[in-house]
Amino acid sequence: MAVDPREIALGTVFTIRLADGTEIDAIALDVGGDIKGARIDVLMANLHDAKQFGRQAVSIKIEEESK
Repeated sequence: MAVDPREIALGTVFTIRLADGTEIDAIALDVGGDIKGARIDVLMANLHDAKQFGRQAVSIKIEEESK
């Protein structure tokens, strides 16, 4: 995941919950140039999966915050 490190520290482990209830386990490992504030960028396996995922509102639950 790419995050804004002012919002979520790099190395933080969290769960992303999609609108349909699907949950994705994630680790904040990157910062993105356009990722500012309460936004994340989900790395997908390939372009097709990324297009299918698209942009959507999600909720996150921090499981283990990096120090």
